[in-house]
Amino acid sequence: MKNKKKTLGKFLMVILIFHVFALAPFPAQASEEKGYGQKAVVFVLDVSGSMKTNDPNRYAIDSIAQLIYTLPTNYDVGFAAYSSEICALQGFLGNSQRSRIMEAAQAVAYNGYSNAGAGLDEAVLMLKNSNAEEKEIVLLSDGEILMEDEETTSLSEEIYQRAVLEAAENKIRIHVIGLGEEMEDTGNSIFQAAKKTGGGVYYSPQALDIQKSIDSITEGQLHIKQMTAAIVDAGEKEENLTIDMAFAHAGTVRVLLTSDSPIGNLKTNFSAESARQIGGERYSLIEITRPKGDKLDISFEGTPGNQVRITLIPEYQVKAKADVTYKDSVPNEEGALYYERVAEIAYGFYDAENESLRLWTEEYFNHSKVSFLTEKGEEEKALEAGEILVTEKVREDSVKHVSFAFEAFPANVLDIEGVEVSLKGPELLPVEEPEPPPYELYGGVVLGALFLILIILLLCRRKKPRTGFAPEEPNRPVSSNSSYVGRLNIYITRTKSGYDISPLAYDLFRLPANRVVSIAEILENCGIKEHFLGAENIYLSSGQGRSIILTNQSDCCIMKSGEILMKKKSYQLFTESKVDITFEDEISELTFQYKDLKPSEMY
Repeated sequence: MKNKKKTLGKFLMVILIFHVFALAPFPAQASEEKGYGQKAVVFVLDVSGSMKTNDPNRYAIDSIAQLIYTLPTNYDVGFAAYSSEICALQGFLGNSQRSRIMEAAQAVAYNGYSNAGAGLDEAVLMLKNSNAEEKEIVLLSDGEILMEDEETTSLSEEIYQRAVLEAAENKIRIHVIGLGEEMEDTGNSIFQAAKKTGGGVYYSPQALDIQKSIDSITEGQLHIKQMTAAIVDAGEKEENLTIDMAFAHAGTVRVLLTSDSPIGNLKTNFSAESARQIGGERYSLIEITRPKGDKLDISFEGTPGNQVRITLIPEYQVKAKADVTYKDSVPNEEGALYYERVAEIAYGFYDAENESLRLWTEEYFNHSKVSFLTEKGEEEKALEAGEILVTEKVREDSVKHVSFAFEAFPANVLDIEGVEVSLKGPELLPVEEPEPPPYELYGGVVLGALFLILIILLLCRRKKPRTGFAPEEPNRPVSSNSSYVGRLNIYITRTKSGYDISPLAYDLFRLPANRVVSIAEILENCGIKEHFLGAENIYLSSGQGRSIILTNQSDCCIMKSGEILMKKKSYQLFTESKVDITFEDEISELTFQYKDLKPSEMY
């Protein structure tokens, strides 16, 4: 009994001494500037003696590099290695210092027992003290917990289970990679850490399979977006290739080369603000800051018969902007007070540091899915030419807050702020003056007066053909000295009589420069006999710069490109302008388009 207590005491003393002193060689480092959605990962590696058999070529060390160099900038990374006790520990480091983790990993030797409890406990402790929003542990082990005797083995298992519970309580997910034949049973206690924390379970029969497990974790669990740019079968000679890179405006692009065999003599040629290169025996990383071109030339030497995979990992920090345009129309329902307004909102995305730099306009990003969230819920839209188009009806002034998510997007978006969109409600419809109530005519005098007026009107009609406009036009606008140059293409879309009228053309260039003409006169000169109420009070005159001036003195509803042309105002129309008129009888409708003509067309 005394011997057992002494053994237990020695074990606890080892743990206590390690907590006090073991951090000294690998001090925890403050991460780089915290950004939106800061995340943290600790890689826990089993370096017990059995790893000499299961991983004789130390592929597990390269797997750490594959993981940490794939992670975007907003990840802090830590490392712990265990055998009989903790034999390497590196606190959290930011992106620029990750090579120090590799130095710590490469320094470990495979020997001793397997104290997974101590390893996992250290990883959980690191993450509990982290302010990261998402916390993950990747544990690679080739067997169950095994110490020098049953008592210390049981104690390590107890510490392991307690660490798993603490991880679950602190929302830390644990992903377990089991290496070798002993880990084929995924129901063993080591894998329970993943099952109890919502992590992933991965089995690698051989050390060469670790790379596949790392790929599954980065893509399936951590949701790191990466693109395989090429898979090259290495030969006897140097390999040379040019990679098309769709991420020319990314904040950072990592180019990761991985292989089952050594990669040597890596050379690159590209345009960027800055870059750095890190190399291992079976991996190489090129980290490109703000690339400026869409091509990457690369050359390297591989081992004949082996493949080299080249992976691109892009990341962006983004500022969203919203551009709003409105389309107004007259509602069909009676008694409506406001126009019907539709807002077309274009969400564009720009570099957070250089807001004039538009992102994702490359063909590669077309049809990529982006989710945006408003108070009405979440909706997914496809990106087209670097923007998302959304239309919605607007009934009143409002302000909407929109946030974005990029789960299905083919690049890593590390930081994007929501955007606030101010929408303006529709304007009031013009108020129509009520028609005067009809007067009852009594007496012969009133009847005689009306009869006399009727005779006068008939006489006037005999002297002058009906024109459809009043004989006196006190509101007729003043003419201009500019010349007419174009033509009106006229489409009568609806008449009170119900007759169809073919499209018309009226040559304005034949008019004198000082002539002011009404729509009624134009229709009469085109041979139209039907009367359009109000047409006599809509005038056209020549304007400067090959334009015409439209003056509205009528109660007709006149619209140009969704804009109401108000009464008693003049509007300048340039070539290709299109105007829609609903006449005062609220039945007849007409559309005309002002077309410019070349001198050769004026005959």
